[in-house]
Amino acid sequence: MKNDHTPEELAAARLLTDPDLIQRRLNRDLAEVRRLGRNGVRLDSRQPFPILVEALRSAANDLEFDAPIVAATQTKRRAAELPVAERLGDSAIGAYLASASTTVREGTLISETAGSDGARRLVFRRQATETPLASVALSAEVLMEPDGLSHLTAYGWPSPPDKPVHSFTGTAEELLLQALTDLADGRTPMDRPLLLLWGARLRSGVPLGDDTQRLRVAEDITARSGELRSYLMQAENYASAAPGDNWYAACLYRSSLENVFESYLGGETFSLVDTEEIDDLDEELRENLARADAARKAVPAGVPDGHWWWRVAVAG
Repeated sequence: MKNDHTPEELAAARLLTDPDLIQRRLNRDLAEVRRLGRNGVRLDSRQPFPILVEALRSAANDLEFDAPIVAATQTKRRAAELPVAERLGDSAIGAYLASASTTVREGTLISETAGSDGARRLVFRRQATETPLASVALSAEVLMEPDGLSHLTAYGWPSPPDKPVHSFTGTAEELLLQALTDLADGRTPMDRPLLLLWGARLRSGVPLGDDTQRLRVAEDITARSGELRSYLMQAENYASAAPGDNWYAACLYRSSLENVFESYLGGETFSLVDTEEIDDLDEELRENLARADAARKAVPAGVPDGHWWWRVAVAG
């Protein structure tokens, strides 16, 4: 089963036979940003701050990053942090920017800091619905220049988080059932059912599901093995950036994987992923999480004792 190629592996193979592929894709992404027709936001900086904030909210649909290439790069890096419903649309970049605009327009302004040059950095936060059983915190950072020109600088999960990014309101059984539905539906990205299975584990404290349900999870993940390995590759990306603000993402992805490995796949795990990849991931986590500036309050309640990476992060 490990001979099935991930999307990343297929993309690398195409690149070898088509060296101009990256440039064409970049040109396509930049053209897509231009087609979105966002005009940018310039506010009257002479106005009192509360009026500036309301004006920014009103103009949120025109907010953009300071360059099209930044919008394209941020979308590729962080779109998977959004709820599945907010990733959908004809344009991935358009969906990402629309979600950011919603957060600025509807979210809570949680911080405002002024630089020595007079620029203000504003952070808006919104709790977005993933399913009726789970939600995710999203954070939009906006830089307001002294002349009133305002643009996005970052969007996605709070970075760094000061409380758990994900909240689960359903019972463990409800989360498991939704995860089963998502896994059977190949159109739902793999990260959501893995998140829901993790939420079920946090809520129950033990691996959940009867023999039939566990078999269904194992069979559906095996059928989507390429996506599982893509998820593992993303975990590795987060682990390499764990000394910075990505410690939460690194721990979340590693726990979601471990929960699937120990609760549902068992020995089948190593027919889907290489042992060395897991060992390399854990080695990188040990090294990088020890240098993370992690907030203990951001660790979710109910983390199993064996998931040592959370402890390393907060002890760093």
